Amino acid sequence: MRGWAYRLTAGLVLMQLFGCGGSTSPSPSPPPPVGTIQQPTAVNLYPSTSSADGNRLFIRVTSVGTTAVSIPLAFDTGSAGITLYAPDIFPSSMVSSSGFTFAPGQTSISFNGITVTNQAGTRKYGSATTGKTQTGNVGFAQVTFGDSEGEVVTGVMPVFLYYLITENSTGQSVAPPPQRGWFGVDDAPNLITVAGSTVPVTGYPACAAETSGSCYVVSILKYLSYAAGVNAGFMVSPSPLQSCDITMMGSCTPSRTLTIGLNDSIKAGFSTVGMNCPPINYPGPDIINGYTVCQAGIPNSTVTVSGSAGGVLAGTVLFDSGTPAMVLNVPVGAMFPVSVSAGSSVLVGTPSGFTYSYTAGAGSEATATTVQPNSAAQSIVGVGYFTTNSLFVDFTAGTEGWK
Repeated sequence: MRGWAYRLTAGLVLMQLFGCGGSTSPSPSPPPPVGTIQQPTAVNLYPSTSSADGNRLFIRVTSVGTTAVSIPLAFDTGSAGITLYAPDIFPSSMVSSSGFTFAPGQTSISFNGITVTNQAGTRKYGSATTGKTQTGNVGFAQVTFGDSEGEVVTGVMPVFLYYLITENSTGQSVAPPPQRGWFGVDDAPNLITVAGSTVPVTGYPACAAETSGSCYVVSILKYLSYAAGVNAGFMVSPSPLQSCDITMMGSCTPSRTLTIGLNDSIKAGFSTVGMNCPPINYPGPDIINGYTVCQAGIPNSTVTVSGSAGGVLAGTVLFDSGTPAMVLNVPVGAMFPVSVSAGSSVLVGTPSGFTYSYTAGAGSEATATTVQPNSAAQSIVGVGYFTTNSLFVDFTAGTEGWK
């Protein structure tokens, strides 16, 4: 379903086509960015598989502040907040791989509607052995995302402007990949770690212009306005991967599979659970930007593997579009295979009674197992789920659903 902005644009086009004079009408202008979600509104994703960046769902950012850009970000249901590769936005005189340039005594920089603070920090993604760390500065700006078929603009929100990527395992720097940052939409808070920070008595704060040190960020979609009768949140419909290069305009075909804003009609037919809100042992504010923060993973879930070396893994499962494959974290001593052979049938069950099954193999169905020293590590259902199934997260109701 499309928002009022789309209907308005369509109406204007019809008037041009059937107006007086019979002259040829000019091409219609793209619809204006939507600031308030009046009803569930569709935005394009770009599903892609490539040797350069693996299996991804991408979304495009078209402006940061008043700076026009075209930046492909990984659409991530497994993290929160937005990170942006700063050299794609700022001139080289302002930022390099060594950091932002601040004049002596300067604590912030203003550039085209973007504020960059001198709060330098890091964000870690993935595991200690295969993940990466972004190093950058906390900033604040409005962000516009989407494409010519429809854009949405946030309020002023925290943005992590990174300029360096390093391997978690070695600390060595690496070149930025085709995805130039993360578009995190899940309901949990994620921490930007600022060097030298200690946990305040009241816990780390949400990132804001008046705070300093390590701070929490939440879903980008919590910085939109929602009309009465529309719950804050999103739904992702099945998004089959295509072989394409997201860095080349026109290579990847858009997929109208992201819906922003939820109502009862959108959520019909889903199997749902209430999320843990706030997360257990979470040292931060329970409410950020007007929404309760919740746990991203779903506890009391199960993973079952068929075959002679089968077993059942019980614990927390995260449905994570930002992970290119499946990752099963197995506690020491669990009756579960050390590895999952290609061709094995894997069944993931949620406490709502929903089940997702797939055949372990290559690509998005590749399944890695990691033996963990504790039972708290969560397993990850990666982007393969999103190629065939739907998921919603309702921030207003604190629920998650599968279909």
